[in-house]
Amino acid sequence: MQRSIAGSRDAFGLLVLRHARMVRAICMSRIGSQEVDDAVQEVFLRVYRGLPRLQATASFVAYLGQVARNYCIDRLRSAQKQKSVSLDEVELDPADRRVDEAAESARAERLERLRHEIARLPESQRECLLLFYFEEMSYAQMAEALGLTEAAVNQRLSRARQQLRHTLAERREEPDR
Repeated sequence: MQRSIAGSRDAFGLLVLRHARMVRAICMSRIGSQEVDDAVQEVFLRVYRGLPRLQATASFVAYLGQVARNYCIDRLRSAQKQKSVSLDEVELDPADRRVDEAAESARAERLERLRHEIARLPESQRECLLLFYFEEMSYAQMAEALGLTEAAVNQRLSRARQQLRHTLAERREEPDR
């Protein structure tokens, strides 16, 4: 981070490689997967331009997470419509797994239902789920990235899991689904 602040593009490139997945998860949870690549690039461009203002003692991860959240909020405001997250592009199924067609079809249906229910979660809960399960971040890392306490992260993740369990169990009980 020190070298990046001093103007080293190579050092900043390493920061981008290290934290791009986190920024992607934050952006995906807020603006959806169709526009996420552009959003990630724009976030890092804003961070790069803002490096001279960043204090050496500041947490880069927290700063990066805040820039990502602010960018997404700005983008949603300018579009004047809020999109739900489409997790269609997230691959949850291992590529090397071989199963029969009926089992594969049932699995695909369950995954689609899960994606749909995750997209319906409140943004704050959806963001925590993506960071925890897809980025495999610890509670401490998520707290730093989101500017929250670990207790708040735990609460959001717990509520998201509880909501998903409840909704998916409810759907299993309906005869038409």
